[in-house]
Amino acid sequence: MATSGRGTATDSSILQFVLGKAAYTAPAGCYAALFSATPTADNGTFTELTGNAYARATIDAANAAAAWSATTTDATGVWKTNAAAINFPTATPSGWTAATGYGIYDASTTGTLLYWGTFGSASTVGAGASASFAIGSLKVTEA
Repeated sequence: MATSGRGTATDSSILQFVLGKAAYTAPAGCYAALFSATPTADNGTFTELTGNAYARATIDAANAAAAWSATTTDATGVWKTNAAAINFPTATPSGWTAATGYGIYDASTTGTLLYWGTFGSASTVGAGASASFAIGSLKVTEA
């Protein structure tokens, strides 16, 4: 079963906002990352892919509302999905290490981890191929 969560900085910001201690400012942009090591808790160590032309994929540089579906509530929680395809660059000259999960960051490099999740099984991108999330396939859940 896939797991998911929020980055610890996001947890802290939401707690401060909900408990009236600080305003919350949405990030200026959202970027998808792929992980070769993904923990099962928010405070774990995440290992992002590197090399062979890997770079984070832009979800929406302006973080506009149109980048995400309407909020949906069902038995799994409250969630949104990506409203457009999210495309990573082509792996070159070699393939990438198998990805076991993903992260959503507020910057195209470094930045703050907002949300993360694991894949049901590891996924490998070979040389000359690219990874992507089809419309509606990247689900961010608040359980």
